Amino acid sequence: MSLFSIFSKRLSFIHICYLAVVLRVIWALLIPVIPISDGVAYDTFAQNIWLHGTYGWTGNEPTSFWPVGTAAIYSIFFMLFGHTYTPIVIFNIICTTTIIILTRALCDRFFDNKSIGLYSCLLIALWPTLIFYTTILASELPYMATLMAAFYLLTAKNSRIVRLGILSGIFFAIAYYIRPLAIITVAIGAFYLCVYTSNKRVAILRSGLSLMVLALLVSPWTFRNYHLYNAFVPMSTNGGSTLWMGNQPGTNGGYAPTPQALAHLNEYERNQTLKQEALTYIQQEPVDFLVRTIKKFIQFHLRETIGVSWNEKGINQTLGEKAVFPLKLIAQLYWSIILLLALCGILFMIKQKGFWHTAFHPFTLMWLSTAGIHAIIVSQDRYHIPITPIVSAFSVYAVIFLEQLYKRRKDELTHKE
Repeated sequence: MSLFSIFSKRLSFIHICYLAVVLRVIWALLIPVIPISDGVAYDTFAQNIWLHGTYGWTGNEPTSFWPVGTAAIYSIFFMLFGHTYTPIVIFNIICTTTIIILTRALCDRFFDNKSIGLYSCLLIALWPTLIFYTTILASELPYMATLMAAFYLLTAKNSRIVRLGILSGIFFAIAYYIRPLAIITVAIGAFYLCVYTSNKRVAILRSGLSLMVLALLVSPWTFRNYHLYNAFVPMSTNGGSTLWMGNQPGTNGGYAPTPQALAHLNEYERNQTLKQEALTYIQQEPVDFLVRTIKKFIQFHLRETIGVSWNEKGINQTLGEKAVFPLKLIAQLYWSIILLLALCGILFMIKQKGFWHTAFHPFTLMWLSTAGIHAIIVSQDRYHIPITPIVSAFSVYAVIFLEQLYKRRKDELTHKE
């Protein structure tokens, strides 16, 4: 009897969902929401949308530097319930539950072993950083939930074109409003449909319709930005800035403040200027760019303590300063073990399924595209949070492979005797 079958008798999917909710409710009851860093920005933006109808640092200074999606969602809660964080905490728990449900659905679709989906969900339910994110104002959880919903709808293997095209386009648009990188997942979904479904017409039409709906829903914000800058800005004005942050003299691969010398320019002009500076720097030092990109790719996967850092004030207030380091250690160890197993899982899949099957597996493509983009621009530990369901799936794949290998070796020894 396998390890998974033993646990399956005692653990069902609904138990995993309950476990995830209970752990997050306990954390939310222990740790108050005290915004830090990006959380302060989201709080400020949401309040200005609520009170002034303006997305900006103040009620009369509109911005497009960050995508508006996360702040817009929070502003709805403020409009309905006032300036309280409780609805956001509940929303984060709902997002996590949605992520767990969709993780199982996507794993069941893309892997041939149902245990992968079930136990990937267990890993997510227990994931320390994802528990810590319950009390953080951030984009990661809503982005993951909406992106996974969109991808699930787009890659369904049936002949429905209009319904699935429209629904996936709506969720892709929401994800795009949160993080424009969502557009890459549209391409991965379209690729999967075209390669792995027999009806290419359905694949092309559904993907095209999904992209059209996304563009239609994003167009009002693009129109708003055109009036601000007299230039085409689909969502945000930080693309060139983030490229510059990771590709400038003395960069550490992470966040860097915008030079004061460019303060006289508007956001669009600063973005274009920094983009050009970054491209020039890359062209002048192509070997350094390659080395720097590899370093940032590694940096993308290296640490996972952001969930503690962004809760530090709340942790200090209720658990004391001495609790911060152990919580960081727990989060880091959990991530490191799961990541190591996931990397082994990819190698084992190559051994079982072949290189090309593994390389073009949807989960591999989403992992590599997310890590690859941040390796080119900026890379910090929080940027890998959206791939945690993918890392979970490959880590479970590795455990199943090792268990099957052990069982075969044991059977061989038994037959020899």
